[in-house]
Amino acid sequence: MLTATLPEDLAIDLRLLVMTIAHAVDLVGVDDVLHGRRVAMLARELACHMGWPEAEQLQLYDAGLLHDCGVSSTRVHRRLVADLEWAGADAHCVRGYDLLVDFPPLAHLAGIVRFHHSRWEWLLQQSLPDNTARFANLIYLADRIDVLAAPFHAEQTLLAHVEEIRLRLARERGRMFAPELIDAFMAISEGEAFWLALQPECVHQYHTDMESHGDLQMVGWNDFKRCADIFARIIDAKSPYTEQHSRGVARLSRFLAERLGLDAVTCEKIEVAGLLHDIGKLQIPDEIIEGHDPLTPHQFDIMKGHSYGTLQVLKPLHAIDEIARWAAYHHETPDGHGYPFHLGGDALPLAARIINVADIFQALAQERPYRKPMLPAQIMTILHERAASGRADATVVAAVAADLAHCHRIALCQN
Repeated sequence: MLTATLPEDLAIDLRLLVMTIAHAVDLVGVDDVLHGRRVAMLARELACHMGWPEAEQLQLYDAGLLHDCGVSSTRVHRRLVADLEWAGADAHCVRGYDLLVDFPPLAHLAGIVRFHHSRWEWLLQQSLPDNTARFANLIYLADRIDVLAAPFHAEQTLLAHVEEIRLRLARERGRMFAPELIDAFMAISEGEAFWLALQPECVHQYHTDMESHGDLQMVGWNDFKRCADIFARIIDAKSPYTEQHSRGVARLSRFLAERLGLDAVTCEKIEVAGLLHDIGKLQIPDEIIEGHDPLTPHQFDIMKGHSYGTLQVLKPLHAIDEIARWAAYHHETPDGHGYPFHLGGDALPLAARIINVADIFQALAQERPYRKPMLPAQIMTILHERAASGRADATVVAAVAADLAHCHRIALCQN
């Protein structure tokens, strides 16, 4: 009888997966985590107003959700949601395209993402596949509507600024935006309801209603694992200092799980949990991630929220509940003094203990703003100290020590 090497029971709705990626990407907004969802809603409503087919409406909704998947930096996000046009905007479009184009379930959105900051007058001069220019320009318009409206949400003064927003965009008819799109926007935005729908509770309800739209398309294990790698690439692009961190943690976690004799299916799941463990870090401001000084108590409190954020993002994907918990527990320690759940003893799964050690090892092996990369022997000293005090699993640490040089190469993705 053959032993299973891959999980066989995974089945995830693709639309739910798209929404989960969008939730992760929206975290980069820090104080405003609904930008992608508002853009998706606006794009679909404009397409509906113009009588475009439902299949196109759904494609635009998904493209709106993922249009900023190339943005990991909070600094970049601030620029994108502050200026109508920005000279550096194209970089995140290219990155988003690269993330999606080789992932078959979402490759049809890659071209839209690639050109969603391109002016209509420029798009007309390009030789693009059918609908790419039209769809990309609609996402651009929806994106800029939201950017112009966003400053007025907090004080609930949006309705007082509607006309200036409408006139500002109308002036770009035929230049930044296709005439057909501006005409549709001007017609649909006359009523207050168009703008009131941008309120958080309305956006959340719209998003919930959209979960059941369209044909059911399920994603199996292999595609989900590839999607987990997309998550990792988004996370690790947050800072030059975190490049390859999630991938290094995933690879080292799998290696240690294999060395400890865990079965092949569990090793697969641990590797994916390693890829996903830092999703919540997308909401941490760049200034904290790249700070040159020790974290203040307040900054550390903010940082403590990132592993809980990971669990919240992945929570809707019930098929990976176990993986999500392993990922979210990566700062828990055997003595129960980790964060944010304070699990310890038998309540802390071996998988989470493995990821915890792999995370520490990989972080210490990489350069940080406040220190140079540590040598393997230095890292090992710290891990032994942590194991002796109950802050790391001694068995997992021993597995690292047994093949230290190899672990170091794996952690840095050199093997």
